[in-house]
Amino acid sequence: MNKRLLVCDLDNTLYDWVSYFVPSFYAMVDRVIEITGCDRKKLLDDFRTVHQKYHDSEQPFALLETETITRMFAGAKWQDVVAKLDPAFHAFNSGRKQNLRLHPGVKGALTVLSRHGVKLVAHTESKLFSAADRLERLGLFEFFGRVYCRERSVSVRPKEHEPPNWLNRFPMERITELSLHQTKPNPAVLLEICAAEGVLPQDTAYIGDSMARDVLMAKRAGVFAVWAAYGAEHNPAMYEALVRISHWTTEEVDRERRLRDEAKTISADFIAHREFAEVLGVFGLAGES
Repeated sequence: MNKRLLVCDLDNTLYDWVSYFVPSFYAMVDRVIEITGCDRKKLLDDFRTVHQKYHDSEQPFALLETETITRMFAGAKWQDVVAKLDPAFHAFNSGRKQNLRLHPGVKGALTVLSRHGVKLVAHTESKLFSAADRLERLGLFEFFGRVYCRERSVSVRPKEHEPPNWLNRFPMERITELSLHQTKPNPAVLLEICAAEGVLPQDTAYIGDSMARDVLMAKRAGVFAVWAAYGAEHNPAMYEALVRISHWTTEEVDRERRLRDEAKTISADFIAHREFAEVLGVFGLAGES
């Protein structure tokens, strides 16, 4: 099959985002409760409010903007609040180190694709800080000629927690920030990526774990749609815990339901059932290593 460009979704396609983020987040929550004695339900409600404010469940240092914490430490010096809650931030970081892992075979398959001249770009609805940080931690920047992510939001990240020139760690010349309105499954987003990369939609493949967002977008854009079925299944309890603090509004949940209904009327052009490396078959490279 004569495809020249592969656009890769990141979260749950190259690594299990849910299984990394949820345990890490709730480890932080548990530590906050140990430190402060605050009410768990109220704290989770506060987190959801902050996440909805920024339209991002990964808002850096959202804890410092929760009503629970701002009231509890009203009048306290910023650095004292940060120092008091530092064990909670450490709990999140420890969980991330333990749980953030690539799906099996990802690097090997990306290496094969690169070696055979397939153009690789990444596309994610995660915002700049989260997307870039994960790509660096997982050693993936080297594979992607460009990374398309959502634009950064204002952060209350404490300066003492942010190394000097933090963004200089990343190849910012290869990162394009998309606006909040450029969201899946709008086909214009994918068509803009194809145009920017100089590759026709019919010469492009897109792989992602969501039928309602990734596959539907690709089909609408006339791009070869690969469903990463291996990344679509999640522990129900873990997913429920994610929804509990998610930035999703009632309107967004309703929209997602409508998209899922529409996705039932389409089929992926190719399904990777077990692992990312199955995408090699789309490019006639199955069995390569």
